[in-house]
Amino acid sequence: MSSSQTIPRVLIADKNPFYRRVIRQHVLPARLSEMFEAETSIDTMSLLLSQPFDLLVADWDVLIGNDGALLELIVRRAKLARRKMPVLSLMSLPTQSSVLHASNNAINLVLRKPFSPKSLQDRAEYLLNSMTAELVD
Repeated sequence: MSSSQTIPRVLIADKNPFYRRVIRQHVLPARLSEMFEAETSIDTMSLLLSQPFDLLVADWDVLIGNDGALLELIVRRAKLARRKMPVLSLMSLPTQSSVLHASNNAINLVLRKPFSPKSLQDRAEYLLNSMTAELVD
């Protein structure tokens, strides 16, 4: 991303403050200076409805919490948006069923917890770069 382009806005949604801190401080700080945090599904939905984001990094339990309302919102917005927001889901115990459910519901990538900072950074960069390329085309 060139300096003339805007800095991506990232929403980090995880009930665990440790994971939010790891994502914010150790994985993405060099490239992403505009980061927002949410602890619950309701907090995440509120932020998503109030402002645009370029990437959502969210724990699977947050995505499916509150009777799946957040996941439903993401799917609905993905169908309506000209420019889709990529979603990276973090799962503690991914099963074939949960990964399939994620992929069928507008989740771009799934990463198992615990993860290395490098693997998260690589996946976040991939999603952000693919969305930038989509805008250029």
